[in-house]
Amino acid sequence: MSAWLWIMSAGSAAVFALYGLRCAKAVRFPILRKRAWGTALLSFLFSVVFGTVLSRVGYALLMQELDFEYDGIAALGQLLEFEFDTVSFLFAALGVILGVLLANRLLRKEASAAGMDAFAPFGALLAALFRLGELFLGSCGAGGNLPEGSPLAFFPFAMKIEVAGGYSYWAWAICVLSALFALVWAGIAFFRLRGKGRPGLLFTLTLFFLALPQILCESMRHNVSMIWLFVHVEELLCAVVLLCVMLFWVLKTGGGLSFLRRWGPLAVLLLGAALLVGVEFAIDGKYFGLPVPVCYLIMCAVLAAVGWAGALAAKNWNAAETGKEAL
Repeated sequence: MSAWLWIMSAGSAAVFALYGLRCAKAVRFPILRKRAWGTALLSFLFSVVFGTVLSRVGYALLMQELDFEYDGIAALGQLLEFEFDTVSFLFAALGVILGVLLANRLLRKEASAAGMDAFAPFGALLAALFRLGELFLGSCGAGGNLPEGSPLAFFPFAMKIEVAGGYSYWAWAICVLSALFALVWAGIAFFRLRGKGRPGLLFTLTLFFLALPQILCESMRHNVSMIWLFVHVEELLCAVVLLCVMLFWVLKTGGGLSFLRRWGPLAVLLLGAALLVGVEFAIDGKYFGLPVPVCYLIMCAVLAAVGWAGALAAKNWNAAETGKEAL
């Protein structure tokens, strides 16, 4: 845990330093550069506080961990019991977003959408960092166990889990896969999409395409503390993010489009969600009798279709304002 804390602290500081450097380079006047660096520093401080608090509060509320009616003081004390299996990654991300948004509003007086667009690539980089950090947290970022003697029992495909009594085993390194998805999107956001489209486009795209592959990754995790029956709560939260972003794009798209062009992406998302529920039932062994690898192939195909629908909805929304497509 101590190694994780030091590495994540140094890594997070480095990411926000890059964010400050990028913001400072984007302005001409020295006083504005100082303000940009101040915004990055304040974003870092706010993100640490809000991310830590919301990660714990989100878990406690979703898992009904607190009982204020019985003993309110004891319930508040439980919130201070910080363990890595009693926090929510998605609520921590929400805390970071709020921290960056508040810092931009206080210091740069910048439009919220433009400020979040500037942070989007660095937010993806931060997500990748914390996913990789799960390598230091035991089985937190692991999937299913590999057969003994598997040729893939080595990093980065697998991670070695040490348990009591000197016993160890290899498991799929799902956290590495999660980090890879986030890193790829960070590269796309920074080198391909930065500065393109209307304000808010890059930020909403980043939310969508970070949450999308996490549905697959969360489904493949085995050591999951946030679970309702057989449903992984973080996987469900990712689906909620997709729905919220899709609704934003569709509802904010103006006229001039056919009904199918405007509302079709939302229909694909809803149909995909229904199919993914069926896939989860199949993975859990309740229905259909499909092999688990086949289930995950179906899930990948469904997520690819949802990704295409999301890209189309984003194009529609951007074109409604700018008259051109940025993607």
